Amino acid sequence: MFFRKLSAAVGLAACVALLGTSATAQQAVPAKSACIAPPLQQQGALNWFLGLHPSDDLLSAWCRIQALPGNVRFNVQWPVSKIHKSWDTSFTTKMPASRIVEIVQSMIPTDDSNPLSDTGVPLGDVLTNAVALGAARTADGTVLGFAPTHPAAKQVVLWEPLGLRVKPVVLAGQEFTLSVYLKPNLGLLSMALAGKATDVRVKAWSGRFQTGNYFRTACSEFFPACESLPDIATVHLPLLVDTVRLDAEGENMTAAAVAIGRELYARNSTLTTSDPMAAFDTANGRGIFAINDETGTLDFKAEGSGGTKSISIVYHANEGSALLKGLDKVAEEYRAGTGQKKKLPTVPDSMGKL
Repeated sequence: MFFRKLSAAVGLAACVALLGTSATAQQAVPAKSACIAPPLQQQGALNWFLGLHPSDDLLSAWCRIQALPGNVRFNVQWPVSKIHKSWDTSFTTKMPASRIVEIVQSMIPTDDSNPLSDTGVPLGDVLTNAVALGAARTADGTVLGFAPTHPAAKQVVLWEPLGLRVKPVVLAGQEFTLSVYLKPNLGLLSMALAGKATDVRVKAWSGRFQTGNYFRTACSEFFPACESLPDIATVHLPLLVDTVRLDAEGENMTAAAVAIGRELYARNSTLTTSDPMAAFDTANGRGIFAINDETGTLDFKAEGSGGTKSISIVYHANEGSALLKGLDKVAEEYRAGTGQKKKLPTVPDSMGKL
């Protein structure tokens, strides 16, 4: 699956096409004010909501979401830390890609204050999942693999998924909640540190990091060189779309379930050998099917008794896809590379770059 090359592409979009066959990528040139999500040349692949795809980073996912019409409730969440913040907004006037970085930055403490999120959890709790690349692993057990002597070993990454949620989203006359979950990716981070993809960064108060003791005289496993951390640290957010959900609950949703299921099949009929809606139980409003391609899987599920009471449509990225395997290769080469592949990060802060 390939992207059309665009001079104003944002995030990973300008270079992801090369990952299936090569670890070499071209420099992405982000737009300074526009919000561009390049169209996919889908060629038989899953035709999915708003064009959301596992190659979308935080910036392009935000730009795709803004295609939704009307007034909405927009929510940003760190699901592991249970931190949420919501706004009432409208995408009538399209906001630039940099706006989502500003929104996320507003949820990251940059001093020793620690305000509460909408869930009552302190915003600073998310920073317990920050980690230096010289650490052996992240808090969730992900192996980082950067040697202590690697020039990027002291760079800090926030290793927690991020969710973007919008409601209402109307499909077949029924209101849904859209949830887009992005996961950190070492390949995208490596490309960003090498100047080959947009390096999305925020500032954070390092006093909230898991550095060890208060005086930083005994560093933790997550910050082996904690004594060199500044009070306000730069933190990388190498996030890629992993899961996209559309969920609805209510009464009398059978007609909507049938219409949506048929539409999903019509758009992706080349990926199935038979019509999955042929077995839909219209009396009780129940039906389930999955459609997949090399990149991901789309699951449709309608449940009910005497009529559909809930509908869920869930897309998951395929961890074994050529895209994600290519990014794994990029990460391996960056960590082990020499010469230009092992240089210090040179790209500017993303707030000035977008």
